[in-house]
Amino acid sequence: MADTASRDQAYSVPLSTVVGRRDLDLATVVAAGDPGVGWAVVSELEDPAVYLRGGELLLTAGVNLPGTAAALRAYVASLVGAGVSAVGFGVTPVHDTVPVGLIEQCHLQGLPLVEVPRPTPFTAVSQAVGEELEERRLRDLRRLGEAHQALARAVSDPDPVARVLRVLADSLAGWAALAGPDTLQRTPSAPADLSGLSALLGKLTSARGPRSAKARSGDDEVFLHTVGTPPEDHGVVLVGRPEPLGITDRAVLRTATALLDLLARTSHEAPPVPGRLLTGLLLDGGIGHATEPLLAELTHADPGGAAYRVLRAHARAGRHTAPVALPLGTPVLDHTADAGGEHLRAVLADRGEDAHRDQLQELRPHGWTGALSAPMPPSGLAEADRQAAALLARARATGAPMVWGSGTDPFDTLLDPEGVDDLVRRVLGPLAQETDTARTLRRTLRAWLTRHGNWDRAAADLGTHRNSVRYRIGRIERDLDVDLADAEQRMRLWFALSRRRP
Repeated sequence: MADTASRDQAYSVPLSTVVGRRDLDLATVVAAGDPGVGWAVVSELEDPAVYLRGGELLLTAGVNLPGTAAALRAYVASLVGAGVSAVGFGVTPVHDTVPVGLIEQCHLQGLPLVEVPRPTPFTAVSQAVGEELEERRLRDLRRLGEAHQALARAVSDPDPVARVLRVLADSLAGWAALAGPDTLQRTPSAPADLSGLSALLGKLTSARGPRSAKARSGDDEVFLHTVGTPPEDHGVVLVGRPEPLGITDRAVLRTATALLDLLARTSHEAPPVPGRLLTGLLLDGGIGHATEPLLAELTHADPGGAAYRVLRAHARAGRHTAPVALPLGTPVLDHTADAGGEHLRAVLADRGEDAHRDQLQELRPHGWTGALSAPMPPSGLAEADRQAAALLARARATGAPMVWGSGTDPFDTLLDPEGVDDLVRRVLGPLAQETDTARTLRRTLRAWLTRHGNWDRAAADLGTHRNSVRYRIGRIERDLDVDLADAEQRMRLWFALSRRRP
């Protein structure tokens, strides 16, 4: 129940870690496993489940705790259904002890229950969860960096494939194997018999099979990922261990898979794919029929009519994962750096909007904010890059990653972010300044335009007198030398106001 929801969290910490903090003095009332906690929230609602995402440590003092056994049973059931990891019950002033009925229902329904003593404020618990999450994030970033360094050194080993497999197994605390077309390489700790996975291996290496899968083999959960394209030529890498792979583990696995793909290609007599693609771009004047399959091969796309997206991402100066170590699944990328941080762009095979939204969320713990274009054919990559650049400006302003979808405003692709900023400054003139007067005039103009020039409604929205609105609009017309009776002038100003970045 609670364990299942918590595993979906990009980052979580075991409940035992939070309970074990001596500064909180928490006490376990009902033990039901050790679920992961993705965050701590306070709620005194009668039914908080509809506002939760799963994986939370729900803190409550029982202000609106149901009074009947049936209602209490339904309350706990709704929390379990929402995927809540645990309940932290604060004793006093509402309840001197944790209610017996709540203890019984948590025990019956398998929901961990923790007592929060009176001296410990809920804020301290929330802060402690945040500290533990940040510590785990930094620890995982260090582990990811160390694994990438070890994998990079493994490539220069006399037997690089075997060394990469050993590093992969050590980094993930499990075993690893590479099932090729005619060979099977494995680490010493790998099971001697992997015949039970033969059917799944056959499915992965089929022409239209999936790229990854997982299965149970004895006490281990086995993760399988194809190496390069076509997979029937390069094989499948397998990793086994008792525990599921976390977000950092998956990033290490992707890097190892890419290296194994690279090592497989170096043994062929044909020139490397990146070199052939670059030669085609330089000599043929762009991506054509001859180079499209090369791009598909590099990005692991379906060679038949593949679509691509362009990723633009930004990381502020400071602690973040290097671009080449990000879980992008493509070697077609470049990056630059300036005083504002690092910037990267990459070409990705289209995997569907939902998959790419998950991918952008994976970049956030690595310190990157990204934006993805709509899917385009190879001939439309330049347009896709413009889309991604425009979206990235909005993503940086909001602090949330963005994917170009059916509801995306097409006006955002008309100008690049710098061009939009320049247009806004030109159109707004003195209203673009960061002064109290300019801010007041901008708010007034936005309200007046929103209300289609209705003085009374604009004044009500602003909480001022209609004559004040008339005066300010008149001043705007004089300062900007425009006639707001002209629909085109109103359109220009609305565009500038709506595209202005704080």
